[in-house]
Amino acid sequence: MDSKLLLVTMTLLSVLLLSACGWGDKEKNEPTEAGADVTNNLEGTDKQVGEEAAEESVEHAGHAEGQLPEGLKEAENPRFPVGSTAVINASHTDGMEGAMATIKGAYETTVYSVSYKPTNGDEFEENHRWFVEGEISGMDDEKIDVGSDVIINVNHLDGMQGAEGSVDTVEDTTVYVVDYTNSLGETVTNHLWLKESELETEEESDYDTDWDGNSDSGSNSDSQ
Repeated sequence: MDSKLLLVTMTLLSVLLLSACGWGDKEKNEPTEAGADVTNNLEGTDKQVGEEAAEESVEHAGHAEGQLPEGLKEAENPRFPVGSTAVINASHTDGMEGAMATIKGAYETTVYSVSYKPTNGDEFEENHRWFVEGEISGMDDEKIDVGSDVIINVNHLDGMQGAEGSVDTVEDTTVYVVDYTNSLGETVTNHLWLKESELETEEESDYDTDWDGNSDSGSNSDSQ
């Protein structure tokens, strides 16, 4: 009799232990649903970061125009009016030469090229093009001319603001702010600066302009 009672008691204990284990497993599995919520939260965060990045990109697209020096005079009768298009015959950056540009602004000013040492430790930059009046300051009260020591007051590139340099060239001309798509397929907005001699009409250009806003040199098109 005692043996039967002991057997029943052990059986009941076993059932209770199995039930407890099953309940614990269920509780361990429940966070899976909470994990889905965490994943959704991460997705929401990614989306938010994406939106912020997009807004920053839009802001950056217009950043150059926001850097226009105070008092810069708009050109009264520029060769390339705002809204018109022109072909770029300069190569300040990769893929620029031969691109079709849309004119966003035209200004009468003095344009300078400057060699300088970036403040962020980058290599010495020779003959950087271009700076306009108000973007550099002379070390003294004399008029800025070739060979003048200057301080850069703008940050077109990292390490430029506050850098010291010397003037390589000086020219009175019309400069332009442009949008263009380079030969790498990248869209560049509000590029500063192109001077008038670095732009030409399609009729004058030796480049064949395609519908994407890029151009290929007529002399190179046969070899490609």
